[in-house]
Amino acid sequence: MDSDALAQLQEKLGVRFKNEALLRQALIHRSAAAERSLDSNERLEFLGDSVVGLVVSENLFRLFPDYSEGNLAKAKAYVVSESALAEAALAIGLEAFVVMSAGEAASGGRTRRSILADTFEAVIAAIYLDCGLRTARRIVQKALKDAIREVEADEHRRDYKSSLQEQTQAHLRKAPIYRIVSETGRDHEKVFVAEAVLGTTVIGQGSGRNKKEAEQAAALDALDHLPRFLPDLVADAPKEAESGVQ
Repeated sequence: MDSDALAQLQEKLGVRFKNEALLRQALIHRSAAAERSLDSNERLEFLGDSVVGLVVSENLFRLFPDYSEGNLAKAKAYVVSESALAEAALAIGLEAFVVMSAGEAASGGRTRRSILADTFEAVIAAIYLDCGLRTARRIVQKALKDAIREVEADEHRRDYKSSLQEQTQAHLRKAPIYRIVSETGRDHEKVFVAEAVLGTTVIGQGSGRNKKEAEQAAALDALDHLPRFLPDLVADAPKEAESGVQ
C-alpha cells in the first residue's frame, strides 16, 4: 500500500501515525501475507480485541449504572459483535484499504464481515500502540456510537439465533440446532433451559420463561464462547463430513 493511501486512511480516522509501518501491517490480511511473505495483522487483531473490549466495557459501565453484570455482558456482546465491528469498518471505508490476495478479493473478501471486523480491531491496536489509549478510545467511541445508541434504545435485545447462524455458516457452513433440556416450575412461571448444538458439541446454554427466550439465551451464550470452540469444530468438520454427520 502506497503512502497516499495510508495518508487518506489516517485522514478518515482523524489520526497521524508516527510509525506508519504499524498501520500498514494492520491492513494486511493473512491471504496477502502468505502470498507476499509479509506479516499479517493477526497479532494486532488479538490486541485490538482487548482494546475495543476495554473501551466498550468502560462506556457501558458509565452509561448504565443500574445494569447488572449480566445485562452489561449482553450489551457488550452486541456492541463488539462481528456485525457491529464490520459496520464500523464500512462506515470508515476500511474495506478499500485492506490488503488481501486477488483470490480473496474475487471471492467477496472486501465485504466479508469477519475480515472487516478483524481489520477494524487490528487498526485500533495500531492506533493504541502508536498514539496511545486516549486516541484509541476516541476513535472506538466514534466508530461504535450507533451500536451504543442502540443499546440505549434497548435495541440490542435482538435475534441472537440469526447472528449465531451467520457466524457458524461463515466458519463451518453449518447451522446450529436447539434443544430444550429441562422445564421446571408451575405453568404460569415455568423456566426452560435450552442448548445450542453444533454437530455433537454443545456451544451454548441459556434459560428463559418460554422456549423461544431460552433458545435466544443459548444463542447469546454460544456467541460469547464460539471463538473458544471454533478451532476444534473446524478441525472436526472434515471428519464429520467423511462420516456423513451433518
